[in-house]
Amino acid sequence: MLTLTPRERMLRVIRGQDVDRVPVTISVGPPGPAPIPSWQPLHDLVERYELDYVSGFVGPRKPQVKPSSEVQRDTNNPDWYELVTTYPTPQGDLTQITRCSRSGKPGYTLKYLIASVEDARRWLSLPDPEPPNVGGWAERLAQAGDRALLRVGIDHPMYEINWRTGSELWAYWMYDEWELVEELVDRAFRRVLRDLRHYIAHGCGPLFGWAGPELCIPPLARVQDFRDFVQRYDEQLFAEVHNAGGLVWVHCHGNMDPVLEGFIEMGVDCLHPIEPPPVCTAPLTDLKRRTAGRMTLEGGVESSAFELLPPEEMAAVVEGTMAAGKPGGRFIIAPTSSPGHWPQMSSHIAENYRVYVETAMRLAPYM
Repeated sequence: MLTLTPRERMLRVIRGQDVDRVPVTISVGPPGPAPIPSWQPLHDLVERYELDYVSGFVGPRKPQVKPSSEVQRDTNNPDWYELVTTYPTPQGDLTQITRCSRSGKPGYTLKYLIASVEDARRWLSLPDPEPPNVGGWAERLAQAGDRALLRVGIDHPMYEINWRTGSELWAYWMYDEWELVEELVDRAFRRVLRDLRHYIAHGCGPLFGWAGPELCIPPLARVQDFRDFVQRYDEQLFAEVHNAGGLVWVHCHGNMDPVLEGFIEMGVDCLHPIEPPPVCTAPLTDLKRRTAGRMTLEGGVESSAFELLPPEEMAAVVEGTMAAGKPGGRFIIAPTSSPGHWPQMSSHIAENYRVYVETAMRLAPYM
């Protein structure tokens, strides 16, 4: 019988190798003091049950351009203010307006950095930022030890543009400004590929990961848009990683049913977070059948269940998810998101996390 450390277990399941049990994760940091006191029960669960987790590493870098001004504007709600940030470019200023919470709630973008074709040209006129500083890699690797698998965080070419335009303009431009979108994503891709090669050349890895494809899948985009602006670029990044002996983890919310084969074709090693119906129109059993051992699936437990379900129903959800995902291996059970949208976690949510962990750990062993 295998006896694996959390790092070994995560690495083996992503590689498609045998493991002693299904890895069980929750989307919080390592054991120890929680950054938000009300989250402490979740960090305690990570320690008590030696839960599996992946720790991220992103090399710091100087910003692409420093803002020329940052102005705070009060709103009629004392918890919220607007931050107006202006960036200079060789072809004129770019401005972004963000609504921010003083109590840690998720913010809102009121005006995106790129709001017109002229803004896009201004962004294209900027020089690329310097490559990331990888000097802290060895220290982070030592800190993680056998307790966690360290993942190198890479930007995503399509998402580098989408988060600057917002999804509404992005959707219109895929019809009205296709050539401009291609030019923007091309530019982002060249920089991301440079950064990836920089990480590999300095011995970082073996796990690399990125987020963003979810903004270019149905219903916001067509499957052809996914192939044009995600698959066409990402498969080149996958080739770089795989040629270096590495693995790729991709974060993509939403309905995987229409794009699952695209992720398989480009060579995803682990796809996260697999969401159950009704978000995904195919159940986990069908996704497992279609991947046929070629890709690890991570997720399965919708994050809203922790908020809405009584504990006994939470246990039933975990049991059903394990029954669907465990057979055949290449499965990591996980919530579909972190509890980060709750600055203060209620006791009900914390209790459902306990039920999730204890139920999953009871059902996880393969032998």
